[in-house]
Amino acid sequence: MECETTENRRKPNLLLMGAAVLFVALAVVFCLLLQSRTSGAGAFRIRFGDGQTITVRADETRVIVIRDGKPAEEPTGEGEENVIRIENGTAWMEHATCKNRECVKQGRLNADTVGTRPLGPWIICAPHGVSIEYIGDGS
Repeated sequence: MECETTENRRKPNLLLMGAAVLFVALAVVFCLLLQSRTSGAGAFRIRFGDGQTITVRADETRVIVIRDGKPAEEPTGEGEENVIRIENGTAWMEHATCKNRECVKQGRLNADTVGTRPLGPWIICAPHGVSIEYIGDGS
């Protein structure tokens, strides 16, 4: 008959504690991933003028007006003007004064649409030299 030692009693307890720690670690990782997915993680980089950029977090709500290669306060519909809207993790060219307005027709850009768009992470207004790029985590 085998005697039960203290060491034999500790083994199941250590296995149980290890499993519990692993479960908690996985739950934390899952929560962090879920939070980053739903918190509007990512950013948009707007390029215009002579290489100027504005970076906006995707979870912000902003209207950005670029007129004649420079940021402007309010849209006027005059000159070379682009109106960019960022809202709920999505960016789009709301209005442009270029002739064909292809940039407006490119639709909405966000983390979910990047893989399905012809231009991937970009909306481009070639006549005005204005672009919106989805840059993921903001890097």
